[in-house]
Amino acid sequence: MNDRCETDDMPLDLRLAAIVTLLSASALRGPTLAKTAALRAHLAAAIADVTLPPELHDALEQSLAGWRAVECHPASVSVPNCPLTAPGQSLH
Repeated sequence: MNDRCETDDMPLDLRLAAIVTLLSASALRGPTLAKTAALRAHLAAAIADVTLPPELHDALEQSLAGWRAVECHPASVSVPNCPLTAPGQSLH
């Protein structure tokens, strides 16, 4: 399993934004092989950042452990619509 990220020189704030975006896309449209691989790579690279507060480091490690257990079919695709709400609807 290779969690190496091709953007190893990405600043931490951008990496965290990528992680949030990938988590959101996976939650709303379903995980795919590519999204899962990218998420794992970004999580692993963020964990390697020595400037992380310990609590954030632990949270990212736990998240990575969970995402390493996810297995997507190689032909998986995102669903076209968010199955949780109607278009334009936002629930809080």
